[in-house]
Amino acid sequence: MDVELAHGIEAAESEYLRSRVERLAAVSGNPYGARVFSNAGFPCFQVKASPSPMLNRIYGDIANEPQAVLKLLNESAAHSTVTPLIGTPSALKPSAFVGESTLERLRGWTHLQLVCAIEKAVLSEHSFEIEEVTSQTHALFADVHAGGFHTRPEHRLLNQASFAGQTPDGRLKLYLLKAGGAVVAGASVYLASNGIAYLGTAATRKDARGNGYHGALISHRIKQARQHGCHWVAATALAGSQSRRNLERAGLTVSHAQALYRLADR
Repeated sequence: MDVELAHGIEAAESEYLRSRVERLAAVSGNPYGARVFSNAGFPCFQVKASPSPMLNRIYGDIANEPQAVLKLLNESAAHSTVTPLIGTPSALKPSAFVGESTLERLRGWTHLQLVCAIEKAVLSEHSFEIEEVTSQTHALFADVHAGGFHTRPEHRLLNQASFAGQTPDGRLKLYLLKAGGAVVAGASVYLASNGIAYLGTAATRKDARGNGYHGALISHRIKQARQHGCHWVAATALAGSQSRRNLERAGLTVSHAQALYRLADR
């Protein structure tokens, strides 16, 4: 494992997720209770209205300053906060012992991080209609995303707001893929400040899967990242998923595994 590159990928993912929480915090009155804060230079974030470990994370130097991470996990345990640990898949055990505390791995939240130098990516040709999301089509993106990830009705507006609006740097790009004039898939890419293009969320309507839409969206986002001067492209996938196979066809290879942990007995 290239430790420096692995940390860069983790930083890019964290920046992407933090940008979504910042969008929630910018909603008038902050109805979702979104908060972004720092742990000795490591950005952390939480959303009181959401139980998702995607939006409730504590980061820090767990090897050298574990107590700072443990303190924040303890203080925010009511909001389902987690911390990511990385390594080889076999190294990420069900429990991790940090200081005098025990962390437990969340079931279903161990993923592979994949990466490749952007000039070595293998791009596929396709004839699908792909367009960047605008304020007029944002709801369509949110709808296909919510359907793909089985978002509960009570969390759909929150999820939509986490992708809404544009930051001045314009690092988050959203795309829709249409077939027969109808939206069938959508995906995001985050152009991180460290030069890594992080392929964020991607979703395809259940009745439209198996038609190559995900692969087309991978290629399209890599092309866009090249145009914006990114040097690497990275993405997350479950080990046995079709998403992993599609990413590997595009030239990405496994960098490391990431698992999410929370304080035990919470």
